[in-house]
Amino acid sequence: MSIRGLNVLCALWFGLMAGFFFAYSATVMPGLAGPSPQNGMAAMQAINDAVANPFFASGFWVALALAAVGALISLIVRPEGWAFLLLGCALYGLGVFITTGAGNVPLNRALAVLDPASAEGLAAWARYQADWTQLNHVRMAAAFCAAGLVLIPLLRR
Repeated sequence: MSIRGLNVLCALWFGLMAGFFFAYSATVMPGLAGPSPQNGMAAMQAINDAVANPFFASGFWVALALAAVGALISLIVRPEGWAFLLLGCALYGLGVFITTGAGNVPLNRALAVLDPASAEGLAAWARYQADWTQLNHVRMAAAFCAAGLVLIPLLRR
């Protein structure tokens, strides 16, 4: 694969994940915050269970693998525009993978063990929505900006 092809693949996969996170921020989380907190919380618990599937994994893990390969190639080969490839891949890794692993996943695990019908569960759900959504905004922005950064060398030619 060429460096140009790597930039295109990174942009496509980072953009795919940016769109996934955008959909959550724009529709899913506001929809789950609707009139019934118990139903919203139970639905999010079900979504968190369902997201562990090969379809989602292919988007999430392939994008991360491309970010790792892109960062290594940019540092070792230093092709034209290498700094943009490195910055985009590093931003994706930090802004999406680290945010997910250190923020969203622990929140999801804590939510999974709570009862949507309990006062404790509903109090946690209110905090969860705000915290999880803010972290998701970070992931969305990081993935979107990473996609743009890896496109710069292609646009400059």
